[in-house]
This record gives sequence, C-alpha cells and structure tokens, in this order.
Amino acid sequence: MNEYHLLVVDDELNRCKMLDYKLKKAGYKVSFTTSPVKSIDIFKSENIDLVITDIRMGEMGGIQLIKELKNIDPLINVILITAYGKDINLLHSALRCGAFEFLEKIEDIDILLNIIEKAIHDRKMKQNYTFYKEKYIESKENILIGEDEKINNIKEIIKSVAPTDSTVLITGESGTGKEIVARMLHDQSARRNENFVIVNCAAINENLLESELFGHKKGSFTGAYTNKDGLFKVAHKGTIFLDEIAEMPASMQVKLLRVIQEKEITPIGSVETIPVDVRIITATNKIIEQEIEENRFRSDLFYRINVIRIDMPSLRERRNDIKILFDYYINEYARKYGKMIDSIDNNVYKRLTSYDWPGNVRELINIIERILVIKKDGHISAKDILINDSIKLSRTWSKEIDAESICSLEKMEQQMIRKALSSVNGDKKKAA
Repeated sequence: MNEYHLLVVDDELNRCKMLDYKLKKAGYKVSFTTSPVKSIDIFKSENIDLVITDIRMGEMGGIQLIKELKNIDPLINVILITAYGKDINLLHSALRCGAFEFLEKIEDIDILLNIIEKAIHDRKMKQNYTFYKEKYIESKENILIGEDEKINNIKEIIKSVAPTDSTVLITGESGTGKEIVARMLHDQSARRNENFVIVNCAAINENLLESELFGHKKGSFTGAYTNKDGLFKVAHKGTIFLDEIAEMPASMQVKLLRVIQEKEITPIGSVETIPVDVRIITATNKIIEQEIEENRFRSDLFYRINVIRIDMPSLRERRNDIKILFDYYINEYARKYGKMIDSIDNNVYKRLTSYDWPGNVRELINIIERILVIKKDGHISAKDILINDSIKLSRTWSKEIDAESICSLEKMEQQMIRKALSSVNGDKKKAA
C-alpha cells in the first residue's frame, strides 16, 4: 500500500464500497462515508490527501462540501463525480469552488486512477508552499545583462563560487537583480537538477515563518490539520534562497543558525530531527552591518551567511549599461507582445541615463513593458519614457530634514510635505 490516504463521500453505500474496493486494490489507503457532514470530521482527524465525492447528496451537496474542506485546508484537491451528466452550470460552479476535476460516473477505473495520480501530484507541489517554485528551465532572463566592470566581476565570482556549496550573501538595493544572481549560482552548480526554493522572509507572518521553513506535525497548533513539509525539506539536495534575510525575527535567526550549523531541522510538534542537504543563499537590501550594530541582526548568523559576499551595484552606478539593458528588454517584450519596433530616438537614451533609477533594473523593465503594452506604432521617442524625475529628490530629503526637531510622525510628515512642495514650486499635484 502506498502512503496516500483517500476519502470517498457518497450517500449511496454500494458506490462507496465499490470505490473502496477498487482504490484499495490500486494500493491506496481509503476511508469512506455516506455522510458529507461526517466526512468533515474524518477530514479533520485524518491525514487526507484527496477527496472523491458525489455532487448531489441529500445532507450536503458536493460543491458545499468543497467549500467546507477548502476552509480547513485550501490546498486539498477534490474530485467531483456525478450520475447526472456534465451539467454546464454545475461544472462552472464546481470549477469556481476549486474542484480539481468533474467526472460523470465511470466504469473504467483506470481513468479515475489517472486523475487521482495527477491530483495527488498537484497537491504535493502546492503543499510545498505558495512560495515554492519548481525546478525551472534555464532561460535568458536568468542571466545578468550588462558590460560594466562591476557586472563582469560579479559574473566571474558566480563562475568561481557556483560549483561549491559555500553560503552566499547578496546585498544591494531593491531591483538590482539579487534573485537573478541566486538563480545563476544554482544553475551553474551540481544542484542544478534539484529544487530551487525562494522564500521572502519579509512576506511571511512571524508566527508562520517557523512552520513554513521547518514544517509541522498534525495537531501541533490550531489549524494544523495535516502534516506539512517545511521549505528546507523541499529544498533537500537543492538550493534555498532566503530573500530579505534582515527582516527575519530574532527568534528565527537563532533557529536558522542551528540549521546551518547542524544541517538538520525539527518540524513544529516533533521531537525528531530531519537531516537536510541544502545550499543556502541569502539576500538583503539593507545595510546589514548597520542592522547588526543596532541589534536587529545577530552577528553570529551574519558570519555564517557571509562566507561569500556579492554586492550588487545600483543602476545609477553603471549608467553605461542602461542602453544595453533598454535595447535587450525592448526586444524581449516586443517579441512577447508581438510588436515591431523600427526606430528609437537618441533622446530616449539621454532621458534614460539622466534619471537616477531608484527602482533600478526592475523599474526600467516595468517602464519598458508599459511602453510595449500601449504602443501603437513602431517608433519610440523620449515622450514614451514615463518617468518622474522628482522621485530622485526623495533620496536627499532625509538628509535635509533636521532629525533633532522631529519628535513625532506628524512633524516629520509636515517637513516632508513642505520639502515636496518646495521642490516643485508649490504644485500640489506634482508634490502628491
């Protein structure tokens, strides 16, 4: 018998017994009930991997049952079976509620088994977390574009470091390409055929972060109705990329330090440790030495993750690459949207290179995509470059404001507003 547990729900006992027999014969563990209400209790008390249910039952319909089950476990897959044919309204309702498949009563068990296999695989992929990303196919987007000396040096570092298992810390402003570097390190390593898992430490609630990273056992806390693999287990033999590492709470920093040292994790609610073979790459857009100095980041963890360091330059530090990047992504997005670009004014490049790019390469790409989406002809002029030059002033405001005079958020707001108005000669619309 395999490890997967199926729950069959049908108000006709004979159909339950028939599916129970055939699915057990195929190697699955099966529970069944003729009561949709009772099925919810079974679902809460057992580790159910897939639900197969009739759509029309007296006590509760299959569509309502899906809603109840999805409230308990949003990742559960449900196969709906009906004896009434594929009613188009029922089909639409089922799909809107998240049914994995909608089937007529079938005699050929092989068809059902094939769908079950797909549904379980789909759940397993989703269960590994919203932020989990499958092994990806190497593409042109996973390379650093540019010929600046700083970028060429980083490419050389990647080439040297990628084949090793050394921990890497990538620093730099938002939008400079830290994730691309992490992907390149994975792509060029011996782990390239294993999982590359991305975790944004700033995007996960502090109370959930431990569960997401290390997993949990069923019943270990309220709402833990099933066992869950942590992302470190998902990344076993592969690479985990911990983005915005400086946002990680102090309590989790201690636990991460232990994982790096011991190469093992302990799921919440378990006393057993699980060995993990994972290459760790981290990134932050903060000045991490300052975070350490102000006691927001542990120095011992810093020394562990800072074995190899890659500092990503901002786009304004490599202005000669702006034209190269612009031309490259114009071609990429023109191909994506089926557009033809015949000519680009020289004034376009002057406008691009005179801007400070607070959002770096990501901001440039967003502007390029916007151009290609709305462009009606094949000519790009300076007026197509919709950037706000006043944004760069925000970088100097913090230096101009007298910090000693600020004793509340309200006063700081007032000073910022006055600076904004002053910078645009009192034009409220521009200041906003």
